[in-house]
Amino acid sequence: MSIELISILIVVAMLVLMALGLPLAWSIGAVAVALTLYLFEPGVLMMLVARVFDMSLNYTLMAVPLFVLMAGILQRSGVAEDLFDAVHVWAGGLRGGLAIGTIIANAIMASMVGIIGAEIVTFGLIALPQMLARKYDDKLALGSIAAGGGLATLIPPSVVFIVYAMVAGCSVGELFLAGVLPGLILAALFIGYVVWHCWRNPEAAPIASVEERSIPWRKKLAMQKSLAAPVCLATGVLGSMYLGIATPSEAAGVGVLGAMGAALLNRRFNWPMLRDSLYEMVKISAMLSWLFFAAQTIIGAYTLAGGTTFVQNSLKAMDLGPWGTIVFMQVIWIFLGCFIDWIGILFLTVPLFLPIVLGMGFDNVWYGVVFCMNMHIGYLSPPFAPSAFYMKSVSPPHVTMAQIYIATLPYLWLTLVATIAVTAWPGLSLWLPQLLLRH
Repeated sequence: MSIELISILIVVAMLVLMALGLPLAWSIGAVAVALTLYLFEPGVLMMLVARVFDMSLNYTLMAVPLFVLMAGILQRSGVAEDLFDAVHVWAGGLRGGLAIGTIIANAIMASMVGIIGAEIVTFGLIALPQMLARKYDDKLALGSIAAGGGLATLIPPSVVFIVYAMVAGCSVGELFLAGVLPGLILAALFIGYVVWHCWRNPEAAPIASVEERSIPWRKKLAMQKSLAAPVCLATGVLGSMYLGIATPSEAAGVGVLGAMGAALLNRRFNWPMLRDSLYEMVKISAMLSWLFFAAQTIIGAYTLAGGTTFVQNSLKAMDLGPWGTIVFMQVIWIFLGCFIDWIGILFLTVPLFLPIVLGMGFDNVWYGVVFCMNMHIGYLSPPFAPSAFYMKSVSPPHVTMAQIYIATLPYLWLTLVATIAVTAWPGLSLWLPQLLLRH
């Protein structure tokens, strides 16, 4: 059987299994085992097991469950509520101030959490009721939270960057720094859209009451003490890495301790909160682990079948040129993002694409930022759109999935614009790591 036909059958088989309701990890793993048994001797399966075992020994993976645990503790510690209040007192006097404050709070929270679902659920519970109670337009309220939560894809400590670094063999610290400026640009575009939308449609965001606008400056400044915990935590986690004091996994451990300290200060630390956070850590980590294992098996089987060479030769034969190839890869990512999660896309495509990208002289770290930008698009792209599903889980019953999809569309287009900018001007992502780390 030709490698072309094998490639088509792999895609069709995975799509059919997922359409039948089989989870992504089992769909990928089942296809990998079937492909191996069809093409090779049963003993070859041990090679796939060895590949999975080697990956599971990667020390960087330890950072993932620790950052998930940190996010779970912060989500339940009251830090997000204090953060939102501290930001809202300054932005609340503007038309659309609650939505602007939500995006800013999401950007700050992203520097501590790195988990998109945790951010969307947290601010959906905090900010959405306040915006709806003040008669904000449903689309403006839903979109600002769903898109703002997605900033955790880019702003460190992003879990996507950690896993990409493990697959691509590049520095987690450089990736974290590279994501800062694109993440802030994206946040600025979102805020600009809110301001423009409220200027065009004043009824979409009624201005705050006189009482809220007349809060004394002294009280506003006093509320900023709530920012102390987030700033100290982000500084401790990221600073320990950039100063060379801690590895990403050790920095994640620092983050967990800092999150516990913040919960103690807020008098929210108790056994039920810790138990729920640990349960969430185990659940998410187990899900990611199975996806890691399944992706490793399908890539191993496909490589043995000659798939890597086939994909690379096919892209070269298309003769799109370096930039045309990069654009074509992103089109594939955006298409896949409509149907499967980022972790599947990363493991299925990056090992195949990266040798081509590096061979054309592009930077590994820049390519990682471009990948994360495309994954942010995937988080907002229907029908899969994980951000929309997270948003639906904390929305009132009258809010439909269709409303959430429509609400996120403007932010989807803005993310596409930002992705084009970061792709066209690599300096937007590489300037900060070159300034601070690459001497």
